[in-house]
Amino acid sequence: MNDVVMLVRVSGKILALGLSVIGICLTGCQLGPSALKVSNAQYSEAMRIAASEELLVNLVRMRYRDVPLFLGISSISTQFQFERSGAITGSLIENVGTGGAKTPDLLGLSAGVAYSERPTITFAVLGGQEFQRNMLKPISVAALSLLAESGWREDRVLRLTVEELNGLENAPTASGPTPSQAPDCRRFFEATSLMNSLSIEGIIDLKFETRKKLISSPLPVSSIRGGDLVNAAKAGAEFEVTPDGLQMELTKEERVLVMRFGRRAADSPDAARLRELLRLKPGQTCFDLVEAEESEVGRLEPDQRLGELVVDTRSLTGVLYYLSNGVQAPAAHERAGLVTRTVDAQGNPFDWSEVLGGLFAVHSSRRRPGNAAVSVRHRGYWFYIRDDDETSKSTFLLLHQIFALQADRAERTKPVLTLPIGG
Repeated sequence: MNDVVMLVRVSGKILALGLSVIGICLTGCQLGPSALKVSNAQYSEAMRIAASEELLVNLVRMRYRDVPLFLGISSISTQFQFERSGAITGSLIENVGTGGAKTPDLLGLSAGVAYSERPTITFAVLGGQEFQRNMLKPISVAALSLLAESGWREDRVLRLTVEELNGLENAPTASGPTPSQAPDCRRFFEATSLMNSLSIEGIIDLKFETRKKLISSPLPVSSIRGGDLVNAAKAGAEFEVTPDGLQMELTKEERVLVMRFGRRAADSPDAARLRELLRLKPGQTCFDLVEAEESEVGRLEPDQRLGELVVDTRSLTGVLYYLSNGVQAPAAHERAGLVTRTVDAQGNPFDWSEVLGGLFAVHSSRRRPGNAAVSVRHRGYWFYIRDDDETSKSTFLLLHQIFALQADRAERTKPVLTLPIGG
């Protein structure tokens, strides 16, 4: 409540001034539009922070093998209330004071504006069969290509989402709870690093090609009716006449992600090394990226030369578990056995920065950090991403986008929690 109170000597000009002040308070204090702008920005910022903290705390929980839980904001509603008041009081003194001085007449002016806001936020647990399927199903090659086309570095996208590329393993055992045996990802990292550098140099590129895919066997022309043509068009397909003119085939356009080697690749040692690592067929310059389920490549034939890039992707849950290994648990928690201890082939402690270095790191501290982009408290410690760690912040942002792609349309399940804020 903002009040304006004035006590002035009565005169024509002063009275007019006092009435003007009251008029401004009662008619000129338009708090609604400005309150809407301020509240919108503040709610948006609060939701951003809440989403980041929830994602980070679930990564920490998964590092400790605690159960992760995701909440979605179902609705935000709020009520604004404005109250205005004004009053004029006065006293006229007619007596004359001592020594002939007249006691002044007095006029009291008061005005006030009151503002209150009562927000209500409703949360729902993300769950149910659809959500679990979205969490557990492999990320599609189409989703990977969408991320790569939107400007993300190829090696960042591949390191985060791919378990295996043409037989090169990227810590597939890390797609679940922290493994006890250290993975070997060196050849995979070398290949993805070469792909990124060669792409920057313009020696290779990843892009889509539009092709027509046959989705039916040939049918006699006489058997096709007008309704069939309409239904095919509705499904994004079309009938095409075969070269002999006697039959028709149902086809549909599809976008295929391909990696293409340019002319300069023939003189590039890095391009030759990439071919060697990926076991690509000599002389072939264009390779389709295909999902492992759609490929006929035999995994037990390590010497086979490949005419495609076979991609075995992680699920969203696998991505979360993979990144959870970047959570640096306190030494006291490691000694207490609260987190899994990974060892190498010689039985020595394994440093997960060998896998996630240059990609993602979460630090821990007893005290609340002052240089954190996002921080959460778990088991008596603060876990945080440093604000000056652009690499980890970029990966965390990419994780947000992958989560939105995979789980955005997931169903909400009970219980629903509604929080009224304020009185």
